[in-house]
Amino acid sequence: EFEAADWWEEHAETFALARSEWGRLHPGLYDLAANEADYIDPSLRAAVAAAEAAAMAGGPVDEAPLRSLLKPTGVAGVWRLQLFTPRFCAELREELDHAAASGVPIRRPNGMNRFGAILEAVPGGLGMEGAMRHLAHRYGRPLSQMAFPSSVGLRDADEHYGFVVRYRPGEDESLAEHADASVATINVNLFDGFRGGRLTFKGTRFVDADPRNAPAAAVDFEDFAPGEALLHLGGHYHAAEPIQQGERTNMVLWLMGEHGVVRVAPYERGERGRTTPLRRWGGAEASGRWEALLRGEDGGVAGGREGGSEQQHQARGEDAEEGEGGAEPRGAEPAAGRRVVGVARAVGSLGESGAV
Repeated sequence: EFEAADWWEEHAETFALARSEWGRLHPGLYDLAANEADYIDPSLRAAVAAAEAAAMAGGPVDEAPLRSLLKPTGVAGVWRLQLFTPRFCAELREELDHAAASGVPIRRPNGMNRFGAILEAVPGGLGMEGAMRHLAHRYGRPLSQMAFPSSVGLRDADEHYGFVVRYRPGEDESLAEHADASVATINVNLFDGFRGGRLTFKGTRFVDADPRNAPAAAVDFEDFAPGEALLHLGGHYHAAEPIQQGERTNMVLWLMGEHGVVRVAPYERGERGRTTPLRRWGGAEASGRWEALLRGEDGGVAGGREGGSEQQHQARGEDAEEGEGGAEPRGAEPAAGRRVVGVARAVGSLGESGAV
């Protein structure tokens, strides 16, 4: 069932024209920045806005309200939070049904999942690039940096890959154990009314000594409200148990570095690239200055580093070494012989990567 990329490229213009003529059912989904009040959970919106305002004022940034929104799942290193409103979930499902009814081919989300859709603006995708970018930059990137400070650094989550996966009896019913092609993953439960399909997690590559043989622990999406999400490291091995009844549909956002590079080794203490609360919530994305900061303009980030010394950040109430410990349950150094900066290409069609 291999779908060659060149076939999609060859017919991309035809598919794009057909999809344009068919039209969009819910245009607001494609402009998340302008419609946050309708789609993003209000408690999360308020906490992010407060952190950004504090950072723009020079700090200190109190992340306690944000950390309180990350709830334990019972699996170390896996967190849950309410990300979207019920309206977003309902409209996205209707948009997916609308796209399927057009008859225009929809590209499978990755090399392991056969059913679902790519949300990005790629041949065969639905063209929600702008919405995915906003979601990644304002929410996904800083939240993953906060939750996993020793694994997700300043430039490690700048790019994204958003898609939807679907599990039904008789279609994709389960998914084999794998790690994602991401540094961090957000996995959103869109609907309820199904049975089965638990996620089982083991260990994390380059963090645990023998991750694939670690004891398994499960998270049950049956307990999740629509719009509630999991947040975990992409290197955390996981699998989907068989769906027993109904349909489980999830929206997944993979976060990765520029050009799809995935960092797989934790940062050493003191290593350049680790973030602080001030850096995470600097508000540059909301003010339209993020790209300028990354280019070293506007007196901000130069060469991927934020301006100002570590002493200056500490004077503003920011602990350069994450003194508060973050939400990350593992403070372990990389396993012996793995103290390297590991990278891997993250592409949507990787045969060994899927999403549960």
